[in-house]
Amino acid sequence: RDFNNIRKISTKNKHMINSVALLKEKGYNLVVATNPLFPERAILHRIEWAGLNKEDFIFISCLEKMHYCKPRLEFYEEVLDIIKKQPQHCMMVGNDIEEDMIAKNLGMKTYLIEDYVIGEAKEDLVIDHRGSYEDFYKFVEALD
Repeated sequence: RDFNNIRKISTKNKHMINSVALLKEKGYNLVVATNPLFPERAILHRIEWAGLNKEDFIFISCLEKMHYCKPRLEFYEEVLDIIKKQPQHCMMVGNDIEEDMIAKNLGMKTYLIEDYVIGEAKEDLVIDHRGSYEDFYKFVEALD
């Protein structure tokens, strides 16, 4: 019950909703690689609150399915193993510099959403792409 109170502060972002729809239309496999601190039921609520559907994703990380948390590289390795993909064929999109952009160390491309960025970039951190939610949608539009 208390968890559902969080819904009041959750917002739907049209650029992300449209980005997910367009990526699906273009044939991309999508994953919700959220830090697995909550049970699946809670993560599914968060996805719904964001205006997305669980069916849009081939995998959704959660407490019951994962053995590691971000920013450990083992978290990303475990996701890659589950979805049977190589890191060079994947992109991590997120707003947390430390927890999301670390995926670059495995060879994933990265896109930092800067609207509500968490953390500060270290000098040696390489981020492939960065921008707002709207910039990300434009990036998705340009993909094959």
